[in-house]
Amino acid sequence: MSVYKGNLFWVLLHLGAILIVFINLLTGLRIASVSRPAWQALSPVLPQGLIHPLHFTSGILLVVLLIGYVGWRLLTREQRPKNRAVDFHRLVIRLGYLIFFGAMLSGLLSYFSLAPALVVAFHYYCALGIIGYLLLHGGGYFVHYGWAALKRILWPSRQLSPVSLGLFVLTFLLAGLGLQATDKAVHVLNVTKVPLSELIHIDGKADEAVWQQAQTLDLLTQGGANFDNGQTRVRVQVVENGVEAFFHISWDDPTKSLKHLPLLKTETGWQVEQQGFYNFDETRHYEDKLAVMVSNQCQAGGAGTVHLGPKPLQDKPANWHGKGYHYSQDGAIRDLWHWKAVRTNNMILADDNYIGPPDKIRPGSRRYSAGYLQDGKESGAYVMNWAWYKPGQVVPKRLPKSPELLTPYQQENTDSLSWVIPWFDYQPYQAENDNYPIGTRMPSVMYRSNRFEGDRADVRAFARWHQGRWSLELSRKLDTGSRYDVPLRHGVCLWVSAFDQSQVAHTRHALPIQLEFTEAS
Repeated sequence: MSVYKGNLFWVLLHLGAILIVFINLLTGLRIASVSRPAWQALSPVLPQGLIHPLHFTSGILLVVLLIGYVGWRLLTREQRPKNRAVDFHRLVIRLGYLIFFGAMLSGLLSYFSLAPALVVAFHYYCALGIIGYLLLHGGGYFVHYGWAALKRILWPSRQLSPVSLGLFVLTFLLAGLGLQATDKAVHVLNVTKVPLSELIHIDGKADEAVWQQAQTLDLLTQGGANFDNGQTRVRVQVVENGVEAFFHISWDDPTKSLKHLPLLKTETGWQVEQQGFYNFDETRHYEDKLAVMVSNQCQAGGAGTVHLGPKPLQDKPANWHGKGYHYSQDGAIRDLWHWKAVRTNNMILADDNYIGPPDKIRPGSRRYSAGYLQDGKESGAYVMNWAWYKPGQVVPKRLPKSPELLTPYQQENTDSLSWVIPWFDYQPYQAENDNYPIGTRMPSVMYRSNRFEGDRADVRAFARWHQGRWSLELSRKLDTGSRYDVPLRHGVCLWVSAFDQSQVAHTRHALPIQLEFTEAS
């Protein structure tokens, strides 16, 4: 039994497709492992590090190769022998057309934040379908033809014809144009200029007239824990007055989550309510949050800061949850504002952080955070109400002076309560005062002072939850002068991530939001 050979264009196209498909699959499975932990079982064979650019680039090249292949099939009439084996392979290949086309279309829609949850899931199952197709396609040829099947892939029957040569050149040109176009793709958001006299309250209401005039960018973010199908729609507006920029960001969240790692009295003492906090991946007993990253670098997939895998830094500790680290490799700072529904909302602030180069290892610190670090502060902090943490038992730092202070927290609906401990209503822990019954729940967050002061307090923020939606207002000076902050000006890029009662499992989007100032600041 023999197998016919393809021409040189077909051979080059086929070899390129094999390489690119495997790169795309392996990087895609690593990305999928972030929100589908079952794939972490394959972590040792999946690539680590800066994965998103490889996945996006291989995806674009795969689209171009598909166009080249379709062009080759339309312009050349390759004669194939007629037998049952070929009929089987033809059926498999046609099935492959559908799977690859579906994967590419759904991937492009996801890339541009246009994919609803059904399409995102379809993209994932198309990737699984490609794995099945490769087994049927490659395995089928091997079963029917043995090692002779390699002749068709590696040894062409003839040199390039003029038509094939033209397709070869056109494919290269399309690849270059496709990569250039996607590299420059952004979500553009026009920043409305308002008079300096315009008063905007940071109260989460966004009821000033200026918000009715400002442009709204609406995009789907995906991959977050607890959201419906992992998705939430985020709406972003920005205005500036020449001194400050003001942001209104709202997103869908059917539940208002304020129980941040509460303490629960058990038969063996107090415990932290958690199901993943020990591995720094809590997704149940945690507050809602929103993060905004500001960057002068606008590469898709987080401006080069997202490094996936349990140990993307070989000379640094592995991360506990196996998902990856945030850090930059170019030495530049990415500004990161982290609003937290319990820990910072009562401060009327977002935690002003940054992403920079990987930090040094600090002896005695259980959690290594790579390049995700906090700006400096002069005073103020939130702390947890336990002296040390163990999954089985903790000792609170403070207890209420009056047991009645904990009564409201025992009811089913606690959405209207503040889950921040009032310092002066509590007193230092003493065992003889610990007479609370089993099942008592107590808040865990305490303020050492009313709010941060200094560099870490540069971003004012406040949010309100109403009928399944958070409404957050933030403001910051256009240029704080801090080396840990990125100036807000024409062309700067943003990413937004929503957290639904989760510690690190946030939603995400590939393309940046690029701010277009009406007057360059």
